[in-house]
Order: sequence, then structure tokens, then C-alpha cells
Amino acid sequence: MNIPINKVQQFLDWLKIKLYLDSNAQNAARRMVKRGQVYRCNFGIGIGSEIQKERPAIIIQNDIGNMKSGNTIVIPITHDASTLPCVASITAQYESDGTTLKLDGQANASNIMCVSKARIGTYICDLSPSDMKSVDEALAKALGLIGYYSSLSKKLDDKLNYINKIKQERNAAQDSLSEIRNLFQLSEDEDIISFLAHLKKNIDTLQ
Repeated sequence: MNIPINKVQQFLDWLKIKLYLDSNAQNAARRMVKRGQVYRCNFGIGIGSEIQKERPAIIIQNDIGNMKSGNTIVIPITHDASTLPCVASITAQYESDGTTLKLDGQANASNIMCVSKARIGTYICDLSPSDMKSVDEALAKALGLIGYYSSLSKKLDDKLNYINKIKQERNAAQDSLSEIRNLFQLSEDEDIISFLAHLKKNIDTLQ
């Protein structure tokens, strides 16, 4: 097996960095990060097409996990031109001067990773709720959960439609009862159900 010398050097350099990060893991475990925040994250050298080098990453682990664990779960932000369903575009964010770009790119949910907080570097920004919604949808597609949530959404829509139908029928019944009260000049104290039963009895007698 012929391995290029520069590749060997890259792995040796990364090993040094990993040893340093590992020595800092215990202190980093106490660091508090929150879901939806974006930090620099050192992914180092991956194998094959794994995500590599330092780049922005979105914290997607829930905050209870972030508080209790020395690890967190992230999705890296890249600048590839992928149009896969598991990719979510990130709205560009700028520094306070309005011109210096702070963050842009795409979140590729297929590259989701659990990392030590020792890999987490400087804070960049928080994602907007709409961007996090897009990231969550991309994540559901990447993990094969979108069908499950689509089914739940359909069931919820069916329930809401049924409830609306019941409300419409109730309103129509109330309108009909009001018309009957007005037609027969019934007071509010009179029991309309008893009146209708009496009316039906008399009609049946006539028949």
C-alpha cells in the first residue's frame, strides 16, 4: 500500500491536535451550549468522504443532553452545491456593521455527528427559528423519519377537519333551534326539546 507522505503528515498533525483536545475534554464537558447555536467545530481529518477540518456546526442536541453530557450532537455547515432533501440552506447573517459576513452556507443533515465539547470552538451566532425548522425537516429526511411525521400530520389534519365539521353542524343546529323559537314564539325559559316532542306527538296523532 502506497500512502503519500503528505497524507501521513496530515494524520500526524491531526493526532497532535486530538491529543490536545482529549486532554481538555474534562474541562470542556462543563461547557454549556444550546440547541440552535452555531459554533466553530474541529472535525479534524475524516475517513473517505466524512466531514473534515474546522467549520461552523449547528448544535442540534436537546438542551438537557447538552447540560448533562460532555458530548453534543452537531450538523456541519458547508458550501457545497448539493440539492439533496437532507440539505437545508442557511440564511446569511452579518456582523453589526451590516457588511461583514458572519455565517452562510448549507446544513447537511446526512453528516450529523456526536462530538466531544472539546471540539467546540468559538460561538458564531444563533440560527433563526425558520432556519432551525428547515434543519429539523432536513434531519427528519436524513434519518428516515419524515414518513412518520407526515403520517402524524395527516392524522392531525383529519382530526381538525372532523372537529370543524362537528362545529359547523352544531352551529347549524343552534341556528335551526333559534328559528324554531322565533317561529313559535317560545321564550328562553321554555324547553324546546319538550316542545318539539309535543309537536311531533300531535303531528303523529293527526296522521
